[in-house]
Amino acid sequence: MTGEVELPVSKSIANRLQIISALAGIKIPFPDSVPEDVKVLRDALQVTTTEVSVGMAGTAMRFLTAYFSIIQERQVLLVGEKRMYKRPIEDLVEALQLLGAEISYLDKYGFPPLYIHGKTLLGGTINMSASVSSQFVSALMMISPKMKNGLTILLEGKVLSRPYIELTADCMRQCGIDVRFEGNAIRIPAGKYHVPNLEIEADWSAASYFYAMAAARPNSKVLLKGLKLNSNQGDSILAFWFQKMGVSSVQKENGVEIQTGEEINLPVELDFIHNPDLAQTFAFLAATLGKQLKLTGLDNLRIKETDRVAALKTELEKLGVFVSVEDNTMTVSGSISVNEAYIKTYNDHRMAMSAVVLSSVIPIEIENPEVVGKSFPGFWSAYNF
Repeated sequence: MTGEVELPVSKSIANRLQIISALAGIKIPFPDSVPEDVKVLRDALQVTTTEVSVGMAGTAMRFLTAYFSIIQERQVLLVGEKRMYKRPIEDLVEALQLLGAEISYLDKYGFPPLYIHGKTLLGGTINMSASVSSQFVSALMMISPKMKNGLTILLEGKVLSRPYIELTADCMRQCGIDVRFEGNAIRIPAGKYHVPNLEIEADWSAASYFYAMAAARPNSKVLLKGLKLNSNQGDSILAFWFQKMGVSSVQKENGVEIQTGEEINLPVELDFIHNPDLAQTFAFLAATLGKQLKLTGLDNLRIKETDRVAALKTELEKLGVFVSVEDNTMTVSGSISVNEAYIKTYNDHRMAMSAVVLSSVIPIEIENPEVVGKSFPGFWSAYNF
């Protein structure tokens, strides 16, 4: 496999900068080729009516819950699609309410949809669980400079996806806010955002599918355009993980070139506590290679676009692969024993893209292939380079 891949911009960075820019009173222009999640947030920030819909975009729901709570005198009904109403948001809402925000549930307690009446928040110090979603912490962090006294967030419990919290801090620092980590405390002063003209780098989560395909196809050489090895994105750990497996990563002027030899050494265990978006990629890769892999740290995979643990187990077992699940751990072992496969996506973009590595060994058909637009609109063109 040889060629070049045009990766999408990092939606994690893009969405953080959109919230920060909106708080600074400016708008970042994005072309329509950006991921659907970026467009959803872009469009939601431009809505002037009471009802604001985020569809299936969980990041937008969490970030906007905090954002609208501090936009003075703005009244919003924050709604989405049905699956969104099964994704918990209580910890974020409770933290905002303790800071004085006026937020109420329109249906089931602890879940969207929400009514939000924006007002001035004083800030201070707040205890917050970090064991459900790092996006709750990030949402609170980004509005902290708008609080009269700034905010100190004391993280409680096991911190999930910490690199995403650090990515939020980095985006804030680039825009003039001095975010400091002191043990389990995040200290953010009151201040004004100043957004420079930043170039948003390519998405490392999206790169994972091409790393996996290269690993499954000996002697591959692929240029992943726009990617940076020294990225602050947590999923850039891919380069280190795959280097140990036998896939090299070299920084070029316009991206990262990856190359494989004849043999791939899949590790026996990987921890995804800080990189949950990579779990599906590695589960399908293990099945493709016919090697055993223990995936740990799957703590919040059940509250994504779908229950990703259950979805993975179902689809992998259809291939004849053995899958065992215990708490937040999954073990994949055995070889594929079917001649072709139809993979259900459960309306989850990452199920669709991570399963493509199977095409290295058997013909596959992907249900609802357009679902990839959520994070990688050009995926199928890139896959067929």
